[in-house]
Amino acid sequence: MTHTSFAAAVVLLLSSSSFTSIVSAGQPSAPDPIAAPLRDLEWGQLNFLHTTDTHGWLAGHLQEPSYAADWGDYISFAARMRDKAQQDGSDLLVIDTGDRVEGNGLYDSSEPKGVYLSGILREQHIDLLSSGNHELYNRTTSQAEFFTTIPNFRGNYLASNIDILHPALNEFVPLAPRFKKFTTQNQGIRIIAFGFLFNFMKNDNNTIVRSVEQTIKESWFQEAIRDKDVDLFLVIGHVPVRSVEYDAVYREIRAIRWDTPIQFFGGHYHIRDYVRYDSNAYGLASGRFMETIGFLSIDGLSTSKHHIRPALAAPKFSRKYIDNNLFSFYHHTGLDEGTFHTEHGRNVSLLIQQSRSALKLDKIHGCAPRDLWMSRVKYPHENNIYTWLEEEVLPVSLKDDSRIEKPALAIINTGAIRFDIFRGPFTQDTTYIISPFSSGFRYVKDVPYHKAKFVVEVLNKQPQILTEQRQHVGLPTWSLAPPEQIAHADDTAANRGEGLRPAWYAPGSLIDQALLSMKDSFGPNLIPGYTTTDDAGTDGDDTVHSPLTFYRVPNCIQSLVSPTASDQPETVDLVYIDFIEPYVALAAKFANLDVDFKRDSDVYMPSTSLTSLILNWVKTNWVCEDGSL
Repeated sequence: MTHTSFAAAVVLLLSSSSFTSIVSAGQPSAPDPIAAPLRDLEWGQLNFLHTTDTHGWLAGHLQEPSYAADWGDYISFAARMRDKAQQDGSDLLVIDTGDRVEGNGLYDSSEPKGVYLSGILREQHIDLLSSGNHELYNRTTSQAEFFTTIPNFRGNYLASNIDILHPALNEFVPLAPRFKKFTTQNQGIRIIAFGFLFNFMKNDNNTIVRSVEQTIKESWFQEAIRDKDVDLFLVIGHVPVRSVEYDAVYREIRAIRWDTPIQFFGGHYHIRDYVRYDSNAYGLASGRFMETIGFLSIDGLSTSKHHIRPALAAPKFSRKYIDNNLFSFYHHTGLDEGTFHTEHGRNVSLLIQQSRSALKLDKIHGCAPRDLWMSRVKYPHENNIYTWLEEEVLPVSLKDDSRIEKPALAIINTGAIRFDIFRGPFTQDTTYIISPFSSGFRYVKDVPYHKAKFVVEVLNKQPQILTEQRQHVGLPTWSLAPPEQIAHADDTAANRGEGLRPAWYAPGSLIDQALLSMKDSFGPNLIPGYTTTDDAGTDGDDTVHSPLTFYRVPNCIQSLVSPTASDQPETVDLVYIDFIEPYVALAAKFANLDVDFKRDSDVYMPSTSLTSLILNWVKTNWVCEDGSL
């Protein structure tokens, strides 16, 4: 389907009300949310809804009741929240901070990629949005942002530190406006907003990502922060809220405007987090994969319509992490199944359903006999997804016809896997959910086995070596591991709150005490889920959950693929995901491996990615109970 024909279909569907009587909200296969204790939202003068790192999950989670609402339900939720703001005279802004692409079949399985997703995404009114790193990896993706997503959002897209090569002009131009000044409708709050991306260096050469530290010294930024008619600086971006980039922005603004409130919205680490910079400045990160709708409110701002905020009187900031399900949405709007859903939202849910059907995302390739977890069980363990990959998938699947008699040591970074596998049908959608990347394999032949193993040891056991040398790598040191683990990769982050994943806690800690208190208050039968602790405490999640366990995983796993019974071959082909070649090359130096990777490496298993390798294994090995595939 072409962009033009799909756009026409969207217009036809959304202009017709004939479908609303035959479609229910959300996706037909989505589970119903389960009732759970809920905490209320605290509204203020200015309120925000925030999404980040949605990665194509606009259909919601079809195997998890806590996150089963879809983009159509979110559209209804935002509309009802705007109605509520309008009624009480406050303002509501909807924010998205990037990585909207790659990670779900709704984006990855279309040709071209994203053609269905962009038409669905645009149906939500988003007041401010920015780019993530995933929008810039590939030339086609960044061009789709420039020519489709940015026009779709009518001046609300901000790119403070990103330029793009304009195909017609053949020169670099700003991807989108650098900043925006506006006044809110009801309260008259004067806002200057910026939109940043962290210091990303793996973008295609048709884009330029200027360092944040460089950007904030540019004249346009300096002039903007000296504007005296501002009630709030709003900094959105695909940047961790605990980062050197946001710290630099905060300090630069504070050097000029020591007391003006600042609100940051971030992302990238796939976590729920809330950071206090000072009594007038806070930052919110709102999870991942449409699991969370972040809510934030600010009260006590000076405005163009009301009295000036008294000196030294700090505004009041409040946050909540809303589980993305109808049970939460009904509660926070005071509505129910009969009154909550808007016609627009229902039609977008139907559009998602039809898009998924066109892409055959429910096609079953096999059935998983057990749950396989990224971090809920220890590694190694039979229910750990990396153990399964290492012991069952790679040994029988990783075979290059030209090297069939040669043993290989395969290195896979754990960040190449993005989600758990649930017991039951493994669908076309599952394929992209667990590993959406198009990266293939490369290898260096005839490497001494002991040196190949030492390469893995360096990648996993010697992070300080990589840290010291990362200027030569061109990548953040910890991007080998899953994003959720990156947040606690350094001591600073680890000591600034324990909200990495549900229940990262120790017995006897403040977090443990808070959880015991919750059990006393709400009873023992809580649903497992996020139990976030951040700079504001332990009450940020709207839904009161029991904690999930979280275990760290190594940066990389290894699997010996041998055509013989030998587990100690003299030499091996050193095989690795091509995305991590700079890391492998650096680690090889410390293993005294004399290899020029640009000259000596080659493609392994041409036209095969980790995603396709896993899918082929599933088709062969996971037969459903009825004998079908």
